[in-house]
Amino acid sequence: MDRFVFETTQGAVLEAAEEAALMDYARIRTNAVRPCALLAVLALGFAGYFLWKQEWNTALFTVLLGLLLSAFFWLPMLGTKRFRAGVQNARAQRANLTNTVRAKPMRFEFEGDVCRMLDGRGSEIRCWSNLRMGEVRESEKLFWLPADDTSVLLPKEAMTEGTEDDFRRWLKSHCKRYRVCKITDRLRRSLEQG
Repeated sequence: MDRFVFETTQGAVLEAAEEAALMDYARIRTNAVRPCALLAVLALGFAGYFLWKQEWNTALFTVLLGLLLSAFFWLPMLGTKRFRAGVQNARAQRANLTNTVRAKPMRFEFEGDVCRMLDGRGSEIRCWSNLRMGEVRESEKLFWLPADDTSVLLPKEAMTEGTEDDFRRWLKSHCKRYRVCKITDRLRRSLEQG
């Protein structure tokens, strides 16, 4: 039976929340950019065709319709400023944590269909049995698992038992969808801009 263990601290898990926010932002941005790009290509193609046919009104209507539909798909991106403020607020709250809270050990054990969260003394804090997840996400630094009414954030560097490849296979067999999120340096830098 596969067994995977992640030993980390509460501070590392809280810092992983910023990576999780970036993963979510990257997903939202991708979901906005794809239809907008497709609509732009279609609108320009049809507008070009109608211009070639010298149907000026139809060409103008096609461009306006393309812009309107693109604006609809781009609506989620209007919250970018709020997203940055939320991440910066979370950073400020983490800065106020005491070193005792930051250093508090946490352990996540995966075996069979069960995930256990343990404290530093080995006492069980929470147990998810028969773990079935919706969309699991992975970035360069993090595994993000939706478990019941919460999310389990597992920094990859905290893995002490098992391999990433085996854990990835285990996750794919316990979720409906597996998504790998690419977090670029440019995206990370965009958090610093106001």
